[in-house]
Amino acid sequence: IRERAIGSQKKRVFLVEGADDKLVMEIMLKRFFQNWETRWAIEVAGDTSGNKSQLQKLLKLEPSWLGLVDRDEWDQEEQQKRLRESPNLLVLPRFCMENYLVVPSELWSAVPQDRQVLIQDGLPAFEGRLLQNLERYVRHGVLWHVVTPLWSGLRARGFKEKLASDTADCVAAVQSDAEIRSVLASWDEYLNPEVLFQSFQARLVEVQALSTEDQLKHWVHGKTFWREEVNPAMNALFDQMPDKKRRRKIFEKLPGWPDDLQFVLQRLAQNAG
Repeated sequence: IRERAIGSQKKRVFLVEGADDKLVMEIMLKRFFQNWETRWAIEVAGDTSGNKSQLQKLLKLEPSWLGLVDRDEWDQEEQQKRLRESPNLLVLPRFCMENYLVVPSELWSAVPQDRQVLIQDGLPAFEGRLLQNLERYVRHGVLWHVVTPLWSGLRARGFKEKLASDTADCVAAVQSDAEIRSVLASWDEYLNPEVLFQSFQARLVEVQALSTEDQLKHWVHGKTFWREEVNPAMNALFDQMPDKKRRRKIFEKLPGWPDDLQFVLQRLAQNAG
């Protein structure tokens, strides 16, 4: 990254998780951060599913860089923990970057007026078309929040190294039937299906009581909702357009830098080399 993006230039690196995130940031910074490219280079942290972990590793190696990750399954406690570990880490306030493409009132502001007039009853009709299946995606997003952290929780409980690693400690531990049973019982207790289902139900009730906008920003998986609902609806209501082209055009037409992303703009301005 240093060789490709910086070389002998006096720049710092702004890391993001994926290529789509990089494209969005380039579009938005070009519009709202004058001469940003002379002060920052935007780079993707990696090309695997573990980009969030890779990004955090890079930030620890390069304290002067900044990095932005999706919030997705991180709750407030986990976010604060990660931010304490890496002060140069920024956490997206919404589920993921695509959640800036799913709120009808925000999208409507990016639709040209000559397109808006094609929709009888305007914004209310547009909103109704986009959100007709919202409840399905709220359930999916809530379950995502309950299930996805299980992997890190299992890892913290020694899965699978306590019983299946190539260390001398593991070899010694598995000679004891009691130790094997104890470890397996701890994993089984953690993955108790009834407890997990009750957690899902309780969280779902909480989220269903929130405003539609809050659900769309923080609890719906934006990538899925955009791909399955929003973009097909916009294709039906307006002109047919490839996914990537529509994303680009929306971010190019948004009337301003999103309010809940102002802190990113501020940190980039403060930390510029």
